[in-house]
Amino acid sequence: MTPTEADIEAVVEADENGTRLYPEQVVDGLPTIYSFQSCPFCFKIRALLGSRGIAYADVEVEPMKKAELKWGDWNQVPVYVDIDGNAMDESNDILHYIDSNNGNLFPRAGHDPEQDRWMEFSNKVLGKSIVAVIYRTFGSSFRALEYVNGIENFSRKDKLVNKYLGGFVMKMVGRSRAKMFDQPPRENLKTQLDTMSSGFKGDFFGGENPNGADFANYGILRSMQGLEGFDILEAHPEAFGWYNRMQLVSGV
Repeated sequence: MTPTEADIEAVVEADENGTRLYPEQVVDGLPTIYSFQSCPFCFKIRALLGSRGIAYADVEVEPMKKAELKWGDWNQVPVYVDIDGNAMDESNDILHYIDSNNGNLFPRAGHDPEQDRWMEFSNKVLGKSIVAVIYRTFGSSFRALEYVNGIENFSRKDKLVNKYLGGFVMKMVGRSRAKMFDQPPRENLKTQLDTMSSGFKGDFFGGENPNGADFANYGILRSMQGLEGFDILEAHPEAFGWYNRMQLVSGV
């Protein structure tokens, strides 16, 4: 049956924030994240929701086929859908959107240049730095994707493909990210942690309380826990002290 114009408008609309409405993608009436379990950008969103005590649904996207995202125009995670069906992507934009509707506790983009700087750092520098470390070797790449074996709704074939083909692909991605920096991956990550720590204004980037930069950078590093390179963070007093404080705040 061909959908009517009214049907289409009910499912896909544009609002003044640039989000679109997909109410059918809300799971159990909760804010819903479409994510990869190991995605650093997805951990940003989980951390902020956790800090506000907001229950949410988390839909695991199969990394190769991404069938769980076929309902929209997106082919990357995270995608966030609020309880009204407003859907959006780009992790830092999602952080601002969630905070604006749940406490408004840190400045919006463009209102605090330092926060903007460090949120951008999370994507353009820190995120690329950890990928170069986590996926430095084939062994570390396969270990990073071991989690797919525990996803119940993935078929045995999908698990094998995502672990081994995905591991090979991510090894190549890690190599390309490593070429962006002058130092070898592990040394570069230590340098970037030094740089990141220079932005703390007390306990957090936001001073006494976390702001958008804290959630943005914490999410990136949280994705490393248990993987190659986390020891570098553990050995960094300033960064690891902040990391522990963020883990307590977020519960993630």
